[in-house]
Amino acid sequence: MVGIAQAIREIRTQIPDGVVLVCVSKFQPVEAIRTAYESGERHFGESRVQELQRKITQLPNDIHWHFIGHLQSNKVRDLLKLRPYLIQSVDSVHLLEAINTEAGKQGYIQDVLIEVHVAKEETKTGFAPEDIESLQPLQYPNVHILGYMTMATNTDDEDEITRCFKAVRSLSREGIMSFGMSDDYPIALKCGANMIRIGSRIFGERRKLPKAVFFDQDGVLFNSMPYHAKSWELAMTENGMPFTAEQTYRNEGRTGASVIAEAYKLIHHNEAPQELIEAVYAAKSAHFNRLTGGKLPELIPGIREVLDYLHSKGVQCWVVTGSGQRSLLDKLNDTFPGIFSGIITAYDVKYGKPNPEPYLKAWERSGFDKSECYVVENAPLGVRAGKAAGLFTIAVNTGILSDSELSVEGADKVFPNMDALLQWLKL
Repeated sequence: MVGIAQAIREIRTQIPDGVVLVCVSKFQPVEAIRTAYESGERHFGESRVQELQRKITQLPNDIHWHFIGHLQSNKVRDLLKLRPYLIQSVDSVHLLEAINTEAGKQGYIQDVLIEVHVAKEETKTGFAPEDIESLQPLQYPNVHILGYMTMATNTDDEDEITRCFKAVRSLSREGIMSFGMSDDYPIALKCGANMIRIGSRIFGERRKLPKAVFFDQDGVLFNSMPYHAKSWELAMTENGMPFTAEQTYRNEGRTGASVIAEAYKLIHHNEAPQELIEAVYAAKSAHFNRLTGGKLPELIPGIREVLDYLHSKGVQCWVVTGSGQRSLLDKLNDTFPGIFSGIITAYDVKYGKPNPEPYLKAWERSGFDKSECYVVENAPLGVRAGKAAGLFTIAVNTGILSDSELSVEGADKVFPNMDALLQWLKL
């Protein structure tokens, strides 16, 4: 995060005293925001109510949170419960009325900016400059209008950008003038902006999404590992091979046959008979079905949101698992209808993880370059397989092992949960 602090120092040298810098932190992880905070920044901009709600609980309470995104009237009540420092995107009379009504119910006055539409783009929203005079602030006793916000036309034409900013600046010589972003804030400052909103210049450009993501199943899609761990412990012990939960997690990704063969060899120093392998795996499967009651384990928290986001962006999602557990495999598409482009299981490969074959097979079938594919894993051997396949490999630690056991295998990123992964994907 050293780059964030340096970027802020550079921007600060260009901003006159009295100009408020709002760090656009939407989609940024909490760690990045905390770095900006530790660099002295206190004004941050968010565009989604739910994301703001989560971040407020994880960051210092002296942060001034600005809501800078398009606000739907049905989200007003939830937003006002958070007491935002400033709502910058009041783009209609209807929204102004909704904020006034809800602020009255909650017993306080909400500070806002009126968004003005001066850009040559119909996709942008806001009041037309000629409609500003018709606003009657006294009609909204629970709203304090502090000034104006706008976004310039998305162009390299500095004359057009200047026109946009000057059009808003001419509306008033007092109050807040919030305009100027990462690419055009120097022009905004020349045109009289006293508040600027900067995101990518501080936090970096948003990452380009991959074209395909290969997800492990157990511990990534389903919270099934506790059941697997107990099932392996029972089946192995019944057959003279003591086995712990930690061993299950460390062997996760292997085919069942290879787990049994490896455990047998460690004890007996020779090859396991095929009939024993089949018997132990049958016992393991029976224990698993008994422990789960024949029902699917709960989903890993946040995984559906990750899959829905990637799917909405046109990213192919695949399942790559060493599992042969039919009770899970048969219900994948019912649980995630229309999400997966393909599934690679223990029945499709000769060698399971940590051999790269499962991920190589998924990559080959996807038809994309390796640079366009990600792996999402939760187990050391899965991480090792993804890296051996030459793929960017993300570890989400949903189990009982330490982060270091994942990073030592070469994970490019290690996240504590799916929510953190989702925020990173949205950067």
